[in-house]
Amino acid sequence: MPKNLPFSLFIMRITIALFLAPWVFDKFTAEGVEHTAKIFERFYKIKGLSETSSYAVGAFWALLLLAFVLGFKKRISYGLVMLCHGIGTVATWQVLLPWSDQHNMLFLAAIPVLGSMIALYRLRDHDTMFSIG
Repeated sequence: MPKNLPFSLFIMRITIALFLAPWVFDKFTAEGVEHTAKIFERFYKIKGLSETSSYAVGAFWALLLLAFVLGFKKRISYGLVMLCHGIGTVATWQVLLPWSDQHNMLFLAAIPVLGSMIALYRLRDHDTMFSIG
């Protein structure tokens, strides 16, 4: 194993968390609750997401992101982060296609992030720097 691999994986873990953190915090603001409901309706076809549900989704993500940042239960936390982000990325397929009238270039950032999540999950046993297990 290259000696700089743990540091590289640590950087991946932190930058993935920094990418996801605004989406987590968004679920706890007044505007964010409404924003979350619109996202769930548009991309997941779930109408009328309540304020309580938005907080519950936010709490789930906050706990998951904390476990992820700490490197806690990597198989579960890294796997769930990857799975949830993967589902979210697939759900937005209409805005990812350049020829679609709904195309939004900002959503394309989700693709390399998903690739990083997959790589980090596959290399999780080598992600040992500032990791609690």
